[in-house]
Amino acid sequence: MSKMEKKEIMLSMEQDLNEISKLIWNYIDEKYIGSFRHTINGYRSECESNLGKEAQLIQAIMPFLPDEKGILQLILDAMMYNDLIDRSLREHQELTTFYRDENKEREQIKKLACKLIMVKLIKTIEDMNYRKE
Repeated sequence: MSKMEKKEIMLSMEQDLNEISKLIWNYIDEKYIGSFRHTINGYRSECESNLGKEAQLIQAIMPFLPDEKGILQLILDAMMYNDLIDRSLREHQELTTFYRDENKEREQIKKLACKLIMVKLIKTIEDMNYRKE
């Protein structure tokens, strides 16, 4: 087999592997991530239309504090993610088994860790959503 033929085979294999990985990813996205993304978007729009008083206040003062806009947006996002996760935990009680504990202090720490993981998961899915568009 010539060097040219080996190169063509390698190129063909690489293209096939890329195509296979795209098919697998699209399947996972359609079956699992897509429904999760849809649920997150529903919770997000619910949260945005029902902002708490604190979040509304932060949103209202942001235009008047341009130097602090970044930190205020970060606080607003944290509040939004917290509301979003709390809504999902209320609707999916089975998720609470991840952090239930007889020791209430330890339960609070576990719940916080669970929320942080959920924030990371949600942000990753949202980032993927922006890259697709």
